[in-house]
Amino acid sequence: MKPVKQPPKHPFPFRKPHHGAPVRNRIHQHGLPGTKNRRHDPTVSGSARQHDAPPEKELQRQWVPAITPARQHDTSPGQKQRPCGTLAAWRISLAAIVCLLFSAPAIYAESPLLWRGSVESDQRMMLRDERDWAWNENRLDLTMERRSQQLRVTANVWLRHLGPSVVTSSGDLFDKDRVSPWNLDIRELYLDVPGFLSDKLDMRVGRQRIAWGTADRFNPTDNLNPPDLEDLLDFGRANGSDAISLQWWFNHQNSLQLVHIARFQPANMPLGPFSDLFALEFVLPTLHGDIPISIENKSVNLPPNNLGEGSTLAARFSTFILNTDLSISYVYGRDYLPLPDSIHIEMDQPTGEFHSSARLVYPRHHVIGADMAGSIGRLGIWAEAGVFIPEREMRTEVIVEPFDWHEEMVALKKEAYLKFVLGCDYSFSGGTYANIQYVRGFFHEGGRDGLNDYLILQTERDLLRYHLRIQPLAGGVTVSDWDDPKNHYAWFYSPEITYHGIDNLEISLGGFFSDGKGDHLFAGLKDKHMLRLKITASF
Repeated sequence: MKPVKQPPKHPFPFRKPHHGAPVRNRIHQHGLPGTKNRRHDPTVSGSARQHDAPPEKELQRQWVPAITPARQHDTSPGQKQRPCGTLAAWRISLAAIVCLLFSAPAIYAESPLLWRGSVESDQRMMLRDERDWAWNENRLDLTMERRSQQLRVTANVWLRHLGPSVVTSSGDLFDKDRVSPWNLDIRELYLDVPGFLSDKLDMRVGRQRIAWGTADRFNPTDNLNPPDLEDLLDFGRANGSDAISLQWWFNHQNSLQLVHIARFQPANMPLGPFSDLFALEFVLPTLHGDIPISIENKSVNLPPNNLGEGSTLAARFSTFILNTDLSISYVYGRDYLPLPDSIHIEMDQPTGEFHSSARLVYPRHHVIGADMAGSIGRLGIWAEAGVFIPEREMRTEVIVEPFDWHEEMVALKKEAYLKFVLGCDYSFSGGTYANIQYVRGFFHEGGRDGLNDYLILQTERDLLRYHLRIQPLAGGVTVSDWDDPKNHYAWFYSPEITYHGIDNLEISLGGFFSDGKGDHLFAGLKDKHMLRLKITASF
């Protein structure tokens, strides 16, 4: 049985072949369930995003409760999960934070500790099969800050109870971490030095979130932090990176930011009901039809932790002209999602079973970006674009035995491709808000022929003197093949109702529904319908 030469169907999560090249795909938060609400975003003024400000002014607007949706603790089928944390790790991490924030050098002698946070419970239930719990998380989100005229130290920590018990043997009953899983996550921990060496130069060092771009959660210029894909319904979330950031202020409206990230950190994969979306599959074509093969063993080849291979360099110039934010940027880094550079498949002839393995790597690329955000009356508008230039052509070596088939396939061509977002929002009189965006290319898509089109929409209405907010229309639609849209489409819908009649308390009840056809990402969300209850108290 001699196989017919044909590229793999799914070289890696989200990537499919397109004209001989494996490609990628993407998702959205309150836009998977909906979009980030620019209307209630503290970084948005009216309908347009505020321009960057020096640290003194930034401090004044940071103390707004930041409420972030949740995560899950299930593993993909058949995968044994390790304990979520240990007492030793908790003590070491907590001790480090306490020593840093509560140490009392002279510069902090008169400075109090500032803190804010939230307690959140996020519960989700599948609407199909056995009505399984899809998500179970209880989180303490705590931000602490200590500052003076010379320094500011900031830490953001999540302490969470995650999911059900992960007991698989009687011995696990003696391990409380497995009986009652929990997790400590240091999201950010950095030091700000305003006026470093010059009144016009600010420095930030440590683990930090460096968010670039003006679009609403879909940001092709935001490439400095690895995506946190653990909870796909919390789209737009990213992990902090260990970086040094220098920002030079030419004046109050113009600045140049330089960033160096010393080591590469990949994106973490989703958990729970969405974990199978990232399964690596190879379709073996034969004279008797295609045979899908799930890749069993996947080794990851991370780049060396040195200045040449592991670091990321970036620069961004920002300005504010005619009530409009403008910026241009450049990033020399790596893709946070890997591609396979080799796939090996071997068939056991007596049984007909296939054994497979793959090696995954993270390609280098250059990204040249630009973005703007402004307003025309009550209409907010924004646009953002990134030109991605792979450093070299990426090839996948495929070996199939005992057929003696050896071939190299193009996984990513060395040609520039453009991702962009166009969007607007409007606040109507009476408490109605609408937000719409057109997206060309999600974060996991790559290659000139591998980008898809997405339309994302969100509407809101405030009722009962703003004590109740309904989100009747929130979701999106995509078509991956305009020549055959009936068989290559997907849609998702996430209505929600939120009660906030009590100060600092929000109770939200919503759902997530989806359907589609084809082999792209959103079609993989088919039948993953669920209900969601989230209660958040901020302080």
